[in-house]
Amino acid sequence: MAKFTGHEGKLISSFEIKALTEPHHKKEKDIAARGENYIKAEFFGIHTFNKLIQSYGDNCVGFRVYYGNRDEDHEGDEPVFGKGKPTARLVIVPVSADGRDITKGMGLKDMPDSDDGMASGPLCPHKC
Repeated sequence: MAKFTGHEGKLISSFEIKALTEPHHKKEKDIAARGENYIKAEFFGIHTFNKLIQSYGDNCVGFRVYYGNRDEDHEGDEPVFGKGKPTARLVIVPVSADGRDITKGMGLKDMPDSDDGMASGPLCPHKC
């Protein structure tokens, strides 16, 4: 099993950022033609990250970013979830040194919600 140290990933240049993101940006019309909402980027605030890190202490050595999808209506000022077009979304989950997602529970019906991960950041386009 993998052991993570918190040093995974690498810092990249603005040139590499552009090279990685540009092919996706060129697909905006294709994504819209499929009847989906085009998402250029999603923002997550440092204070939200810090709150998530603090809730797990030293057990959190990093984050896993999942690609998700749900129906969203973007006609108003804020997205309405559960109706509208399929929309790509990011889900950020803390990870332990042994490579496991660390959460407090699976959100079972009778369990209270807990702050296990992050999602629903402001989207670009709309709030860039």
